[in-house]
Amino acid sequence: MKISLKVKLTALISLLVLVVMIAVSALYLMLFVRHTLLNVEQIGASISQETYSRARQAMLATKIPPYINSSDFAEVRAFIHVRLGQDESLISLLQAVVAYYPSVDYVALTGPNRLVLAHNDPALIGHLLPYAPPLSELLNAGFIRDLQIIYGVPQDYEVNFPLQMQNQPFGDIRVGVSTVLLASQVTPQLKGALELAVVVIVFATLTAGLLSFRVLRPLAAISQSVDRIARGEFTAPVQIERGDEWGILSSKLNLLGEQMRGDKAAYLALKENTDQMIANLADGLMLFDDQDRLILATPSVRRFLQRPADGMISQTPTQAFDRDDALDKLLREIFRDRLALRARRVDIPENKQTPCVAVTSHLVFEKGALRATLVMLRDAGNRAQLEDQIGATTKLAALGRLTSGVAHEVKNPLNAMVIQVEILKAKLQRQGDGEAVKPQLDVLSEEIRRLDRVVKTFLDFTRPLEICPSETSVPDLVNEVFTLAEPHAKRCNVQLVMEPNGGVPPLKLDRDLMKQALLNLVLNGCQAMPKGGELRVKPKTGPKTVDLEITDQGVGIPEEARSKIFSLYYTTKPNGTGVGLAMAFRIVQLHNGSIEFTSEINEGTTFRVSLPL
Repeated sequence: MKISLKVKLTALISLLVLVVMIAVSALYLMLFVRHTLLNVEQIGASISQETYSRARQAMLATKIPPYINSSDFAEVRAFIHVRLGQDESLISLLQAVVAYYPSVDYVALTGPNRLVLAHNDPALIGHLLPYAPPLSELLNAGFIRDLQIIYGVPQDYEVNFPLQMQNQPFGDIRVGVSTVLLASQVTPQLKGALELAVVVIVFATLTAGLLSFRVLRPLAAISQSVDRIARGEFTAPVQIERGDEWGILSSKLNLLGEQMRGDKAAYLALKENTDQMIANLADGLMLFDDQDRLILATPSVRRFLQRPADGMISQTPTQAFDRDDALDKLLREIFRDRLALRARRVDIPENKQTPCVAVTSHLVFEKGALRATLVMLRDAGNRAQLEDQIGATTKLAALGRLTSGVAHEVKNPLNAMVIQVEILKAKLQRQGDGEAVKPQLDVLSEEIRRLDRVVKTFLDFTRPLEICPSETSVPDLVNEVFTLAEPHAKRCNVQLVMEPNGGVPPLKLDRDLMKQALLNLVLNGCQAMPKGGELRVKPKTGPKTVDLEITDQGVGIPEEARSKIFSLYYTTKPNGTGVGLAMAFRIVQLHNGSIEFTSEINEGTTFRVSLPL
């Protein structure tokens, strides 16, 4: 159970006050008990003196009868003892003293062997007085012992005053003090002290609680700020306008929060970049610590090992690579023999995804001790395929540069040929022979112009394009395309429909180029519906892309033409140029996107353009 600092401080102050009050009360009671006992002793002495004076008067007033031998001390003492017991004034004095002093239990005048000569209770005269310890024992006892005696078994203590006559022991004046009567005197003071202590303790507790609340009140605000910082919330600073230690602590806490906010932002950015980099890695990476336990594995590991990477975390190589295939055996061998491999090729025919894997391992040593082991798995088949594709691409690029150069060189003679044909027509007409060869010259001119258009289109297509991306709203872009395509769609009896599909985030696009690509797709869809229909454009937002589905209700694309529709100059339309879809494909690729299609004969075609977020 957690105890707050306020409770602890209040309890500590209350305990301190309690200890002080107990000490003060104990000292007060000790002094009071001591004072009471001394007072009782003084009262006993005073009573003894008064009793002695009255007994002496009685003795002096007593006349010795003739039959008493006055020279015999014992006989005279016995006679006086009897006369003292018969002295009514003495008995009255003893009774008055007992009634006046509340702590006095009895006053007696005794002779030898504690024989009662006079007593405040006349019925006890002539009897032996029971033994009672002297009051000095109570005075010499400690405070705790005094309280035990006073509140213990009731008993009497005596103040004794011996009497002499003719220098001979005559008797004793005994004043009895009862512990019960002493307790009746001490109890009110003890009760008052306890009540005062309780009141002081309650007052001190309330005062301590109020004081701790006032002193520790800024701690609540600081605690809330620390909780917010622990949760990653750094927006609200600690608002404590004070010049003491709390104010200094709050300012330092605010400074710490600002530093942590900056560190958190940098950490999140780094983590996001790292996670994105790791998630996009095609190679599988596994990092083992110095105890050969897996501490990091990229998601691509699953493709090579055919098991989830998360389930292998904290496992040893024997536990993680427990199969009998060639890859697991090689991975176990790396850790058993501490092998450092470089692109060791392993064939795994049973793994359909990656039947050929290149394994690389790095051992990290520090001061002669192994600190970590990094294992990298790479798809050797994809690598070879990629190398072939890169080689083919390089060759195609070189061929493209060559053909573009040839096309450029062909264009100039074509222009000269067109000019020369026109000059030839003019000369023949002046000579009057133009009508005979005019059809042939017209065909020659038209073919030269067509060839010139082909070369010009080829040059335009192979010329590098520079895209100028800007933030573009996809729905607005589609609406602009619909505006441009609307006249052509009406001639084809086609209705253009934009299907809303929730919010679509803006994309970084070259607005003009993408408008040209989408316009080519929309116009092709309209031309594919000779009987009219609907052409629908539906945007979809995925986790990493925005997809645009362009669906027509046309005749569909023949099976034999589907592999060639994005080829330059390939067309299935009588008046088509074969440039529109090829240009659309190129523009989408320049935006790091992709374009694909599905088609059903006499049902329609759907082109899907995927653009990265």
